Amino acid sequence: QISDPQACDQMYESLVRIHTNFYKNKYPRLKDTTFTGVTVEDCRMILATDILKQMEDMKKGTWRRLREKFSAKKPEEDSK
Repeated sequence: QISDPQACDQMYESLVRIHTNFYKNKYPRLKDTTFTGVTVEDCRMILATDILKQMEDMKKGTWRRLREKFSAKKPEEDSK
């Protein structure tokens, strides 16, 4: 038994509105941007490239990173 059927119906209707995106459809956004003004696609592209670079760096071993770091400095030292 439900103690307050009217309150139960109100909560059910509220959940239905949330589930069906009632307010999203009632108040559509003028532009599909974030609070910074950047579009969603731009955010995805930026995040994807940054994440890929980080993943590549994580895959490299410590010795390989050190070797690349010092091999990059050698031409500068030779030019001095």
